[in-house]
Parts: sequence; C-alpha cells; structure tokens
Amino acid sequence: MRLLFLNRCFYPDVEATGQLLAELCADLAKRHDVTVIAGQPNFSRTGPLRSFIQRERHERVEVLRVRNVRFTKRSVLGRAAGLISYLLLAFWAGLFLQRPDLIVVETDPPFLGALGALLKWWHRCPLIYYLQDLFPEVGLAIGRLRPGILTSFLKWTTQLGLRQADRVVVLGEDMRERVLQRGIAASKVAIVPNWADTTVVRPAKENNSLRRHWGVHDKFVVMYSGNLGLSQPLDHVLLVAQQLRQEPIEFLLVGEGASKAGLMAKAAAWSLTNVRFLPYQSKERLSESLSAADLHLLPLRRGLAGCMVPSKLYGILASGTAYVAAVDHDSEVARVTRSGHAGLLIEPDSPEQLVQAIRWCLHERHELSEMGGRGRRLAESLFDRKLAVAKFQRVLQAAVAAAPFRSREPLGVVAPVSSGVL
Repeated sequence: MRLLFLNRCFYPDVEATGQLLAELCADLAKRHDVTVIAGQPNFSRTGPLRSFIQRERHERVEVLRVRNVRFTKRSVLGRAAGLISYLLLAFWAGLFLQRPDLIVVETDPPFLGALGALLKWWHRCPLIYYLQDLFPEVGLAIGRLRPGILTSFLKWTTQLGLRQADRVVVLGEDMRERVLQRGIAASKVAIVPNWADTTVVRPAKENNSLRRHWGVHDKFVVMYSGNLGLSQPLDHVLLVAQQLRQEPIEFLLVGEGASKAGLMAKAAAWSLTNVRFLPYQSKERLSESLSAADLHLLPLRRGLAGCMVPSKLYGILASGTAYVAAVDHDSEVARVTRSGHAGLLIEPDSPEQLVQAIRWCLHERHELSEMGGRGRRLAESLFDRKLAVAKFQRVLQAAVAAAPFRSREPLGVVAPVSSGVL
C-alpha cells in the first residue's frame, strides 16, 4: 500500500509523538510505501531548509519536510505562526503527491483532522484519524482554552476529522469512551496503545554509568522524564522536593518543554539543591537514563482522562522501574497500573499524597524491585513495539477494505464502513 502520514513532529525531533511515529513508519515501510509530511524539529536544531518543501529519507520512509516557522510553546503568537504555517505547507505538499491508498493524520497540530478530511476527498482514499490528544478537551482541562469562538472552531475541526475518518485510532479505553460520547460509531474506533521497544529499552540497574556521571549513585533518585509541559503539574514536584530536602533523595527532571524555564527559576528561588534539570537523553542512552531512577513520577492534571495517555508510561515499564502515578482514577494509566501492579496510584494535584508515597518507596526497596519486574513483564507481553505495529497494520487493512473509493464525494458525506470488529 501507498501510505501518507501527516504530523508536524517527526524524526529527528525528540518529542515522544515524533519518536513513536518514526518507529511506526519505519516498521510499516518494510511492507509498504510510506511518506510522511513533517515540519521542522523544535528541540533537535537542524540547519535551515533549502526550500519550502524538502525531500529527505529516514530509514525506508520518504519524508517531505516543510519549512514551517519554528515556534516556542511559551509564545502564543509564535506557536500559532508555527502551527498555521505547517498546516498550509502540509496542505500544499499533500495536494500534489501521487494518490495514496490511505491517509493517516495525527493531532500535531490539532487542526489536522480537518486537513485530513480535505485530502481524503481530494485523493479519493480512506482516512485514519490517529488521536494522540483529544482537542479542545486537553486545552480546556489545562486552562489554556476557555469556552468561546476558538474553542468551538477547534471542536468543529476535530469533529469533522472524526466523522470523515474511516477508522479512528485511540490510545486507551478512556479515550475510546470520549470519542464514543462525541457520537462516533463504535465500529470505527480501534485501540492501539503507545509502546516501548523492549529490545532497545531494557533494565540497566547494575553499574549504571549515568548514575555515576550524574553523581547520584548514593542517592534515592526520583525522576520525571519527558515533556515538561502544561499537562503535568510539575510545580507540585518542587513543593514535594522542598518538603523532602532533608532526605537522601535527588529529584531529576529530564526533558524540555514550555514549563522548564519557570520551574528552573522557582527551584533556584527556593534554593532546592536536591532538584536537577537535565536535557533530553539520546535514544541510545534511554535504557540507562530511565533505569537510573529508583522511582519515576507520572503526574497528570485532573480532568485529562481520555484526552491523552502519557507515552512515558511504556518506557518506564520497559526499564523495569516502579513509579507513582498521580492521575484520574478512570484514566488509562490508572487502569494499567491497577491491572499490572507495577506502580502506586495517588490522587492528581495532591503534593501531600506524593510526599507520603515517596517516603514509603524510600523504605520499601524490595517492593519497588518487585513492581519494576512486573512492569517489565507487562511491557513485553502487552506494550511492545512489534505488538503495537501489528495492531496498527490490522487497522490499515480494515480501513482500506471498508472504503473502496471510485469518485470524489462532498465533504459532508461519510464513506461507508464495515461493521466488523477491528
């Protein structure tokens, strides 16, 4: 099949959605002709593009890299310019490609659902809407959006993508319920959780070189690894670090994001010598980085259940490290944690409970080791890369089989879909 993917974030960017999409496309490219329309990386700085649309190659995947404005998430105008320029250039690039057999759009930027609907009509081919986040619900939950014209428009564009999609791929049961509440037929919705490559990310607890390099070999390391963004109440982690400053605990915040500068300033103002900020680690050192922790933190703001599933969960599981998840009780993370017994669950937005949980973990090292072992087995049996790609492959086949296009249809018409279970 000839497959076309659209998402701003892609290799060599280090954001989780870009890395996961790169892995998915690389595996699919072993059997299919795969093209990705991507934007310029934000966190992996590369030289300027020579043209507005530049052809590249990553493994067997053809990449059409568009010269969108690189934005900082701390600037509303800069972010808007980056997202709009990507949308316009991606639309232009998508129009003149050889007709794909299938289009897959993700959610970076959130208006890609509407663009996917338009390209589906233009190319007369089926569409898969691959939800990494659900908009505008995410923005409303974290306080970045308020009810109004922009929010209504964002909900309309997402709904257009959902209705026009021949299949909707979600990350968990909680996200599936949110999509069904929007009136989307259950037969269209497939669950494909994010993953970790368990052959690459492995437990590396013994003689961990990063623990030595970071000078924390004699400390109890509590780590947050990933996007330091607005969905995670990381200011609570600083409050916890302040309360635990007399304990032999080192807090490591590894990654980048919109909240990093503010968090660093606050940590400095509070003289938190037990908190360190580190950059994203290379993929080659991910096993060592994740395994350097004695305990991982997985915080998510209240109300985000069903809107997103933090992909860091699967890397943590693969590294064989226990974690504390401060999440909604009905979230996918909570479901996995309860079923796998690989971590502790506490209420979101509760520094007091997080202090208690970390203190318990500090003195229950054997139980932490048992949790980590269960997490590793869970990653191998349910959340490995090869399993996820196989599930996605079945969704692709079902979408193509259910939507034999012969002519262009008005955008308001939803193509027929099969009633079979994916």
